[in-house]
Amino acid sequence: MSKKCDLHYSEMVRKSYQRLPGQGLWTWITAKELPDRETMWHSTGLECLLWSCLWFFGGIAGAIAILQSDINSIWLLLPTLFTVGGARYIVATIIHHAVHHTVFDTPLANKVVAEVFSTITLVQPYESYRRFHVFEHHGKDFSTGEDQDLAAIYKLGLCPGLSVPELKLILLAQCINPIFHLNFFFGRIKSNIVGVPLYRLAMTVAWLSILTCTAYWLGLKDFLVAILLPCTVLYQICSLLHLVTEHAWVIRAEDETVKQSHHQNSLGRFCGEAVPHHHSKVVSSIMWTVWGFKHLAWHIPCRILFVQGSLAVHDWHHRHGGKRDWPNAIQHREEEVQKEKSQGVYTYTDIWGFSNCVEYALTRISESSLTIDTTNLSYRLN
Repeated sequence: MSKKCDLHYSEMVRKSYQRLPGQGLWTWITAKELPDRETMWHSTGLECLLWSCLWFFGGIAGAIAILQSDINSIWLLLPTLFTVGGARYIVATIIHHAVHHTVFDTPLANKVVAEVFSTITLVQPYESYRRFHVFEHHGKDFSTGEDQDLAAIYKLGLCPGLSVPELKLILLAQCINPIFHLNFFFGRIKSNIVGVPLYRLAMTVAWLSILTCTAYWLGLKDFLVAILLPCTVLYQICSLLHLVTEHAWVIRAEDETVKQSHHQNSLGRFCGEAVPHHHSKVVSSIMWTVWGFKHLAWHIPCRILFVQGSLAVHDWHHRHGGKRDWPNAIQHREEEVQKEKSQGVYTYTDIWGFSNCVEYALTRISESSLTIDTTNLSYRLN
């Protein structure tokens, strides 16, 4: 486990991909940049917004096309992957950065983006999300019971004092727990209709009316498969797994500063594993086949579903929350890593493979000696 959090190991894995063509593609897939690679493209917030919409609406359109044709339903896996990943991209990247006022230049433009797309995805509106995320989660409440994200983890049963196998069982149980999904979904609906400005209520009613008409037009079965299931159960599973792994959810010690807790408890989550070494022809063929299959079946879907956009380097964001150049966070993180390396220090945490991210996050919780009373904790999932 410790090896997979080490800078030397992290650089070794990424540099192993240099044997392959298309390093820009591998930077996107792994979310780890090479130290000296010159990038040919500088991304913007608008570009990321367009990509998220393409994933989301394109995935829905693709699923509808398959459902209303004679194409084998197994092909639904691909558009569903992008529908769910697109919804998470919109919420966890676009809306997330909009409440930080870093997607567009003006607060109003960011608010409009957050309000429109949080209505479409039926998640927490701009004002409440900005209040608890920017001023609490990114502030002094981080790594305390006042942080609603940490409170959610603990209230769902992922608490210190339990073994890692026990925590894994609890996490799995929550992922398939109908009560969890109903509470999550009704919480999303409630956040869109209770205590919101009149304009937001009107937006919600209008959008729910559009969804009702769409369900009537498509038929209940196609609506359920193409839209409702990806945007509720599957979305919520991905949201939970992202939340569990984006930080080490441990209570801040009394002698630990807020800045130290942001640095020590924020994680870099990279997708992929080292390219196979040269062996005999038969062994190499087997290893390359396994390596390729794992990327297609696991690492790339994880990149799309759990750590899309700049989420893979969420630890950089917690050091530079107000930076507008977050679409290029992968490159900026690597620049900072190399600067630290030249000074003989390394304050980031690199974890390769999403299953290792889960293992690391649950291990940190399990080994934590500090706990809190969860009785009165308030939280909101998004």
